[in-house]
Amino acid sequence: MARRSSSNISSSLALNLSAAIILWILLSLVAVMLYLVWDARISAEQQVNLEGELVGIVAASACLQPLLDNDYPTVRTRLQAMVDRTPEVAFFLVDSVLPGSVGAEISVGEPDAIRRWMEGDRDGIVVFEAPILMSSSPDSVIGTVAIGYFRGRIDSALQEKTWKIAAGIGASFFMVSMFLIFVIHRVIGRPLSSLDQQASQLAEGDLDTPVHLESQTEFGHLAQTLETMRIRIAGQIQHLKNMSEQIASSNEKQKMMFSELDHRVRNNLAGLASLITLSGSGAENVEEFSRSISGRVHAMSVVHTLLSQERWDPIDLEELVRLLVPPGLIGKLDLGGEAKVFVPSKQATACGMIFQELMANSIKYGAWSTDGMVHLHWRVPFKGVGGGLQVVLEWRETGGPPIDGEIVPGTGTSLIEGFVTSELGGEVTFRYDPEGARHDFIITIPDRGDT
Repeated sequence: MARRSSSNISSSLALNLSAAIILWILLSLVAVMLYLVWDARISAEQQVNLEGELVGIVAASACLQPLLDNDYPTVRTRLQAMVDRTPEVAFFLVDSVLPGSVGAEISVGEPDAIRRWMEGDRDGIVVFEAPILMSSSPDSVIGTVAIGYFRGRIDSALQEKTWKIAAGIGASFFMVSMFLIFVIHRVIGRPLSSLDQQASQLAEGDLDTPVHLESQTEFGHLAQTLETMRIRIAGQIQHLKNMSEQIASSNEKQKMMFSELDHRVRNNLAGLASLITLSGSGAENVEEFSRSISGRVHAMSVVHTLLSQERWDPIDLEELVRLLVPPGLIGKLDLGGEAKVFVPSKQATACGMIFQELMANSIKYGAWSTDGMVHLHWRVPFKGVGGGLQVVLEWRETGGPPIDGEIVPGTGTSLIEGFVTSELGGEVTFRYDPEGARHDFIITIPDRGDT
């Protein structure tokens, strides 16, 4: 409906423009025709006057000698011959002033016209008078000859000429109008129609088709403006789409975060309950129970804080270990690896609990019970057989009390083995050399491309 309405407007505009130009040309040609008719009438009047003078001179010359000879028949014959040869002449009337002549001795032509003129009724008649001279002297006038013309015949000739002028102007008007209609259709109609169609497509939401018009006129500039508008609108819409996709992705990520948070809270609560039970079963007194449960809850808190800061993205292993080191430690920590290792959120709690247990054992029995040194290093992760990246970690203690006798694994050791095998998909080897504990870990983390 919109395209049809726009097309009608375009056609109406071209039609109105054509009609206005043609009307202006018509008025101009009418003015030209009126001027030509007026000029033709003036020219006809001048021609009649000139012709009347010439015919009068000829008639006076033809009548001169016969009048001197009083040969009136000859005068009549000559004038009648002139009337026959000149249809515009209504009559000749000769008035002689020679001795013995009275009034108009000779009249030739239309009797009715002669009578009307003689009675003074000159309506529709134009009369010219020419003197009949014996010489060039004004005193030698022997008479006058009057030549009468019917104005109707003059007007008829003028009307015929007017019709010819009108026919010529009409033909010119028709040819010019057809030419202008063709030019308007070619120069204005086609570009306007093409521009209108493209503008309609743009209005209907077609932002993929470029607006193009091969024209150096204002229509071409308008097409360039529409094309600029199309590019800007398409860019804005694409920007809005991108923003919408980002918002949708953000909402989806937020949902995943909430779901992950809910899952982790539930897991942490379940883990906390298990830790309380485990700590209670392995503690010899309330003080030992409080110390063990406090350290394990602290480890869970550190992991949760890091995950919140990273918005549940993988966390840096080195930063995790440093935050787990208890305050007021008298021992030292040598920490580092051959490459950055990032632990995903699902495995972060297990890693935190493992290092917390190792640190607690070192504080209670190992190097950190004095001013000894704990060395924690890891190698560059490598691709595992079953998929994922495998990381080899080495826990070494030096400078602590020497280890004597056989070590009986306790609750912490069982906890570490359970986390390594079930949560981290790896394995652990515990060694207790006289100079200090030497533990080797292999853990598996997903290959996310950011390790």
